[in-house]
Amino acid sequence: MATMTTERLELVPLDPDRDAESLHAMYGDPDHYSFGPEEPTVDVAATHARLTEELAGNGGWTWVLRLRPDTRALGTIGLFFDQGTSIRGLSWGLRRDHWGRGLMGEAAPVVVDHLLAQPGIDGVEAWIDTRNTRSLGVARRARLDEKARLARVYADHTAQQVVMARAAQPSDGTVLATRPSLPVRDVPETCRLLIKVLGLNLSFEYGDPPTFARLGVGPWSGSPGIDVRDADDGEIASVTVTVDIGIPTDVMHDRAVAAGLKILSSPVDQPWHTREFVFCLGEGHRVRVIGPTRPQG
Repeated sequence: MATMTTERLELVPLDPDRDAESLHAMYGDPDHYSFGPEEPTVDVAATHARLTEELAGNGGWTWVLRLRPDTRALGTIGLFFDQGTSIRGLSWGLRRDHWGRGLMGEAAPVVVDHLLAQPGIDGVEAWIDTRNTRSLGVARRARLDEKARLARVYADHTAQQVVMARAAQPSDGTVLATRPSLPVRDVPETCRLLIKVLGLNLSFEYGDPPTFARLGVGPWSGSPGIDVRDADDGEIASVTVTVDIGIPTDVMHDRAVAAGLKILSSPVDQPWHTREFVFCLGEGHRVRVIGPTRPQG
């Protein structure tokens, strides 16, 4: 593990024996966990134990930030536990008394560049709550880009995380998006229902009246989504479309009920930590909606 420097900082490999006392100001601070699953540590010994566990799980890939000439640890940046893939999770945190000074934004680019030069690491990604604008700014400073979004369940509410990532060797992907194609008898009406229930966006439509339409999950060009096309009076074979959502599943279920759609399966929690339901379109197409589980608070 290398020691690295920036204009103001020294980035030193984490040593729990040396750094636990200083870092307890961060690990014991409830504000540090506003967008995270863990609870504050109760004392320096608990902080030491958590730091030791972190190092054992990630292979030692954690640095502490020092503001020269001070040798106290002000925060950490490093990898998550090794899950056996070449894409590694990245996290960072800073003591609250040093927020707003651009320190982590100065450290992150150096650490990310170093990690992506290591054999066996093909990319790094950070999962960041959409409301955590400071952390999103750090990710952008390190040239991480938004790649996906994930639902996140807190004790009392549901939110979303942005997957910010960067590859060691950036390249253009072969597949840009996948779009199921639904043959229907009434393209405008099917689009109306899917927009109302799922919150999709009309990307474009063809014909007057429309015989083809493309619905996107977002308003941007190239957004993945669903194609809806006229069935040409032929026999329609029903298909199943799976939709991942970032809002409470029951909210989407209530929309489907209000739209008069047939519910084939009411919301139910699955063993793999999702909550799902299924509704049916007029032609027999099944839409399986997969969302976050309910907050437990």
